[in-house]
Amino acid sequence: MPITIKPADFTKEMNRLLDQYGAQVAEVANEAVTETTKEAAKQLKNKNLGGFNNVSGQYRRGWRAGVKNKRTGTEGTVYNKTAYQLTHLLEFGHAKQNGGRTRAFPHISNVNDWAALEVQRRITEGVEKL
Repeated sequence: MPITIKPADFTKEMNRLLDQYGAQVAEVANEAVTETTKEAAKQLKNKNLGGFNNVSGQYRRGWRAGVKNKRTGTEGTVYNKTAYQLTHLLEFGHAKQNGGRTRAFPHISNVNDWAALEVQRRITEGVEKL
């Protein structure tokens, strides 16, 4: 059934529809970031660290997901609460005291790349459903 709008009300009605659509897109994006951030933290908890002997399990259990809703969008962060000092050292290796370097155990970059693509995919699918 067609909607009839007076020419004088066209601008107001168009702005209302665009605001409504924008709110729906923002909701889809917020949900995509939140869910992907939680899944990324879960993947890091379960991830094989490529030979790193995590005897106590403290490093693996320390992964957390944080989501901040800002005025301009939603920001998701995955961080290690218990052993944050180790993340860079394990991912890239580091210099030894007597020369040489330690072995790197790359595990964060793979999850980061996955999360970036996953957020884009979820937002695209969500917006297409609107």
